[in-house]
Amino acid sequence: MDISDLEPLRSKEELSELLHLAKIDKSDLCNLTQIIYAEKQKDFSNKKLIELDKKLLEAVQLGDSLSFRGETGEFVVLCTKDRTYDVREAETSNSLLLVPNLKFHTEIIDSESNNRSIEDLEVKGNFASYLEVREIKPRFNKLTQILGETAFRGIEYEKGIDKEKLFDWDKLRSKIQASDEELKQALPQYSIVNIDGYYRLVSFDYEADAVSKMVDLITYNSWEIDEVDREESLEALHELIPEPVFNALFDKYTEIAKQREDPTGNPNASEKSKTTPLYRYNEEKLCKMLAKVLLAVSPVTEYTGFMDAWETGVPEGMKPKEECLYGLAVVKMNNEIGRREIVSFPEEHLPENVEKRFEELFKVKDKWTLEEITPYISNVATEKLNVKALLTKYARSSMKNGIKYYSSKHGK
Repeated sequence: MDISDLEPLRSKEELSELLHLAKIDKSDLCNLTQIIYAEKQKDFSNKKLIELDKKLLEAVQLGDSLSFRGETGEFVVLCTKDRTYDVREAETSNSLLLVPNLKFHTEIIDSESNNRSIEDLEVKGNFASYLEVREIKPRFNKLTQILGETAFRGIEYEKGIDKEKLFDWDKLRSKIQASDEELKQALPQYSIVNIDGYYRLVSFDYEADAVSKMVDLITYNSWEIDEVDREESLEALHELIPEPVFNALFDKYTEIAKQREDPTGNPNASEKSKTTPLYRYNEEKLCKMLAKVLLAVSPVTEYTGFMDAWETGVPEGMKPKEECLYGLAVVKMNNEIGRREIVSFPEEHLPENVEKRFEELFKVKDKWTLEEITPYISNVATEKLNVKALLTKYARSSMKNGIKYYSSKHGK
C-alpha cells in the first residue's frame, strides 16, 4: 500500500496542540511539517550506506558505472572507470536514518507556501555503520599468477594450451582488482598481449629471446642505434615472432628517436606520409631486461663479474648503470668472504601489506638510500601517503658521509 493511501500520522490540529505544549510559536517555523516514522520490525539488512569522495560523487553524477570487485577471501574494492578504492566497514556513534524525499530547510524556503501542510516520510533504513572508501593503487599481483599457466612460450607450444583456461577481457577484468583503464595501462608493463581475442602473458624466457633477436637487427642491418626501422624489423622476424607479440615488445622497449624523410621523394605524398619514424631501444629498459636474465641464471653474483657480463650483453653504445638494478636486486657486502655481491631481490615478490614489506626490506639490507628503496615502495604509495610519507611512518633516517639513509625504526 502506498503511503499516500494512509491516514496522516498527525492532523493539523494535533500539530498545533504539540507546538502549544512545547511553547513554540508557529510563526518561527516553516509552513511545511515533515513527520518521520518507521514501521515496527522493519528489516534494513538489504541496504548499505557508502561514503563517496568528490571524485566518486562526480562519477555518479556523470552517469559512470561503479563496480565492486573481489573474489572470496579478498577484501572487496570499488572501481570507477579509472580509479580503484579500498572498501571497509566503519561504525558510527550515532544512528543514521535513510529518509527518501526529506526536504532540507533551503528547499522548503524556496518552495514556501502560505498554507501549513504536513508530509509523512517513512524511514527506509537505520544504520550504525557505513562503508568507508579510500583510493588505493590497483592490485595487479594476480595478473602473472592467473595468466602464467597459459603463458605464450612460442608458436611450437601453442597446441598444448587448454583454451578453456584462456582469459578474454570480461573474464580477466572480473578477476583483477583494478579499474578498466588502470588494467589496460598495466597490460603492456607486464608483457600481456591480446592474441586472437585472449590475453596472454609472454613468458620471460620468450620475451628475452625475442628482444635479443630484435636488437641483433641493429648490427645485421648496420643501423645506427637511433635508426631502428619498425617495419623492416617486423618483416625480418615475422616468421619467428607473432605480430601481436612483436608489436607489444617493440612498443615496450623502444621510443621514437627521429623522423626519416620518404626516400621516394614523392611530391604528391601528404606531409604525414613524407616521413617515417625511426626508433631507439630504451637503454634503461633493455639493461633491466638483461639484468633479469643474468639474475635468473645466478641469483647471487660477485659485483665486478656481474657488471662485466652485463656490459658485454647490451648493444654497443649502451652502458649499464647500478641504478638499473633498483627494484630487481640489491648490492651488499658479504662480510663472511669479504666481497661485494649483487643479490636478486625482485619487488614483485614482496608482500602487499606495507608494514610487512618494510620488515622484509630491512631484513635484506640494514640501510637504504632514497633512490634504492623507492622502487620497492612506490607501488604501495598513494596520493595521501607518498613515498616520503611512508618512509617517515615506517623508517628512520640517518646521515653518513653526507648521504641520507633509511633503516628500521626498531633497529639498532
